[in-house]
Amino acid sequence: MEASARRGSSGYEPVRAVLRAFRVLEEVNRLGQARLPEIVRAVGLPRATVIRMLDTLEVADLVHRDPDQAVYQATPKVHLLSSGFNFNLWLEAATTPILLKLLRRIGWPSDILMLHGREMVVSHSNRGHSVIDINPRFVGMRSPVLGSASGRAYLAWCPEEERERLIRIVCNLQDQRRIRAEIKHTRAAGYGSRDLALPPKVGAIAVPVMIGDRVACCIDTVFLPQVTTAAEVARKCLGPLREAAAEIAAEMSMTVQTRQDLGFLALSTP
Repeated sequence: MEASARRGSSGYEPVRAVLRAFRVLEEVNRLGQARLPEIVRAVGLPRATVIRMLDTLEVADLVHRDPDQAVYQATPKVHLLSSGFNFNLWLEAATTPILLKLLRRIGWPSDILMLHGREMVVSHSNRGHSVIDINPRFVGMRSPVLGSASGRAYLAWCPEEERERLIRIVCNLQDQRRIRAEIKHTRAAGYGSRDLALPPKVGAIAVPVMIGDRVACCIDTVFLPQVTTAAEVARKCLGPLREAAAEIAAEMSMTVQTRQDLGFLALSTP
């Protein structure tokens, strides 16, 4: 239902077209990458209205349409709508104590990663405090959703509708059965594990940071495959890793109150 009955502090009636445009932008931002039918279903407005709103948002450079895949996504300009709040600084301040405590407990370094399009991006890490030198240029490091520990964890625990949309985006029809089998295996294991064929040659396990039924981000533990295995790291580190994920979720929950806010988090990666 639209908030047309509400009035601003001046007492004037709100401009319904503006409310609708923001509603469409919120859903595009939340979905990450979406086709027109998905957006229409999400906002509950007539198709023609949604097309007009999307066209308007394109002109304002707030939404981009990929002509090859016919998908819409929010542009980096959306950052300006929340520029008064520096999420990356907040994330670093809120999670540094958690990551340092985790490092002291398990020894191996860990990262916080967020979904950005088809990739998982490192937003914060404790690698700089680790005596183990594993790719020290970590912030902004990108890994594909398919094959990365964090990407597999994200796919395994995100809502089914989001999962199916991501699967359609990141892989072709021939690979979808294999990906769904990997997701089933990940859920059974309780963590995502990195495909060791991916460069660089490091191993990782990851778990999701959940806010409600949504994956806000993922936290991983990175290790050297020539020293140990994912199964052994999981045996020793999975409990502390899950505890750290729960602590991060608690910190995020105090700041993120709505599903629309989660959409902005996805855009806040480097």
